[in-house]
Amino acid sequence: MPAKRVLRYVTEVEHGIDNYVDDLPYTNDNTKGGIEFIPAGQLILVSTVDDNGVIEDIELWAPPGASTATRLPPARTKGHSRGYLVDTRTNRAVSFASTYELTCALMLLTNSSVVDIEDQPPALHYIAADGTEHKHTFDYRATLHNGVRIAFAVKPRDQVESSGIEDVIQRIKPNLRGFADAAVLITDRTLTRDRAWNAKWTLRALKIRDEADCEKLRTLVSDINGIVSAYELARKFERFADGLNAIWCLVYDGVLELAEPGKKLVDAPWVKIRHGRN
Repeated sequence: MPAKRVLRYVTEVEHGIDNYVDDLPYTNDNTKGGIEFIPAGQLILVSTVDDNGVIEDIELWAPPGASTATRLPPARTKGHSRGYLVDTRTNRAVSFASTYELTCALMLLTNSSVVDIEDQPPALHYIAADGTEHKHTFDYRATLHNGVRIAFAVKPRDQVESSGIEDVIQRIKPNLRGFADAAVLITDRTLTRDRAWNAKWTLRALKIRDEADCEKLRTLVSDINGIVSAYELARKFERFADGLNAIWCLVYDGVLELAEPGKKLVDAPWVKIRHGRN
């Protein structure tokens, strides 16, 4: 067994959590404590009138909307990941064409400051060093709560120089007006597997969010300062998995912050309390 997994197991045992894999906060029939949830799409409430004139409210499933991308991921590629995620905030598909784009999308989806994500937004024109006109399509454009829009170019570090992407971004900045407030390059220095792992768990937790559990955790941390064990907090719930799920939800809300965000929570199970967000 790899040393990291052994150390992780020892840490879990120290916290009294040596076997919680099967203690999931939902069952195979997609319920948590009798509360139904759906993996994608949204349930919308619709008022209907039957033949007797009786008004009844029923829930209908609304499937995710199509991606707004100006170009879609290729059907087949060699050595790349491609596919779609669903932004539950807008109930719309978000595409990705590489593992790095996937991680970028996951990080945007789990950032509560982001209200909208556009994949492959309309291309912008720029003038190259030789005077010729070109166009570039950013990978993502994110809109924040305050209305600020940021364009993201995703590129592996070993391709930054050869692609000339930094020069492209500099040349395109004068044409950003009306499109975005800033344009940034993001590489695998930030788009790590550990950050993707944390983001995936956050998304999973948000799908089965239980407000009662979240409120209980808010109360538990209201008089705690500094950094605390995430496992110790989760153990205060009748079911450890419910507490862990609430932790991920409050990380999304900004009430909690991963003490070491560059590591998986299972490898660094500590969170920081942010009282200003309670």
